[in-house]
Amino acid sequence: MARRLITPGQELCAGHRCLARLHGDAAVPLRLRRYFVFTVFESFFLWMPFWNLWLFRTADYFEATLIDVVFWTTGFLVLMPAGVFADRYGRKPAISVGTAVWTAGIVVWGLSTQLWMFAVSSVIWALGAGFVWNTGSAYLYDTLAEEGQEDTYPYVIARATMLSLLATGAASAVGGTIIAVTGALNATLLLYGVPGVIAFLLTFTFHEPRVHRAPSPQVLTQIRRGLRTMRASPAIVIVTAFQVVISVVTYAMMFFRPAFVEAIVQGNFWLMGLGYAGFFAVGAIAGRSMGHVLERLGESGSLVLSYLLVFVPFILVYAISAGFFDPATALVLGLVTQASFYIFAGVEGPVVTTIINRRIPSSERVTILAITTFFTTLTIAIFEPLVGFLALRSNIGTGLTAVAAIAAVPCAYLLVAYRRTGQAKAAPPVTAAHLAADGANTRKP
Repeated sequence: MARRLITPGQELCAGHRCLARLHGDAAVPLRLRRYFVFTVFESFFLWMPFWNLWLFRTADYFEATLIDVVFWTTGFLVLMPAGVFADRYGRKPAISVGTAVWTAGIVVWGLSTQLWMFAVSSVIWALGAGFVWNTGSAYLYDTLAEEGQEDTYPYVIARATMLSLLATGAASAVGGTIIAVTGALNATLLLYGVPGVIAFLLTFTFHEPRVHRAPSPQVLTQIRRGLRTMRASPAIVIVTAFQVVISVVTYAMMFFRPAFVEAIVQGNFWLMGLGYAGFFAVGAIAGRSMGHVLERLGESGSLVLSYLLVFVPFILVYAISAGFFDPATALVLGLVTQASFYIFAGVEGPVVTTIINRRIPSSERVTILAITTFFTTLTIAIFEPLVGFLALRSNIGTGLTAVAAIAAVPCAYLLVAYRRTGQAKAAPPVTAAHLAADGANTRKP
């Protein structure tokens, strides 16, 4: 059943069972619409399939991963302070600052022609990303919590994910056409400044969620509170570890995917952009379905689905890279493997943020989400050069498959551990009453 944007009095249903009804302040659905429009412009990534191909024109695979490590190192350094900023001063200013700096970093990347310039742009880009990551989902959750409608969050974040992926897919097709016409890979990075500025201006139409927050006045104290809350929930600890390990694999695939796909399409950038548009459309469909998937499979089942989507396709990735298939068959199978990764892209965000947001108070929401992302970025910064070294010494497919084979074992263990926590079934959302009592029931350092 197709889902409409929620308005007051309308029912958000799954199959035949009504899950929730938004009521009260009519401004809440309007705020959701504004965020969705912002998401479309912010996610109009003309550069998505081509940004690292621009880098590969200057650096080899290993050097490129070192440049990317600059991004991730900056990211994990700024993530937790940025999360504290969002919890203390609000979601709106964090999104505004992050969007502006993020856009500037992308444009500077497009202007870069030497390794040191790519390193500087990586720092700027990551500073913006640190404020944007995690804050959007917190803004949506708290906007719903304001009216006691947190139970609709999986469906709202699924819609946001769908719109984001559709926008990126459309932008990829446009970007491929731009490069085919101009012959300039960096044109897509420079032109992203237009939708980036529009997204920045749209943030000024946001309204800060009116929910109770009592963050600590000290940055380190707020981070310690977040860590304590995480430790108190085995489900959050395990899903964070799962996300850390699986993200190393998926990001490595994402980083080298353009080179992998470029080889398959033999330098046809228009076809490459069109292929990415198809990938993102598949991911958008998956993202839109996550409310149903979470309801039917539960949290544990949704994590198992994520596991299968990531690791099973690497059998074909290795076979294609090893030359087991003729070019036509390799093209078809290559597209199939990449489609699986984009289904995962539509699944992962809604699943992970739903699991975490259900178990944390608003006062620590972005801080805790930032802590989980901190560990992911730190791990990527450590292991990504290894992937680059393997890709340089063998080939991309073999290097990626080796990393996936190593990561599959701990991820499987974490899935089993998650089921054993007794919290594998969907937990009740943090209610408005919990939020109102936030200052009283949160342990102080």
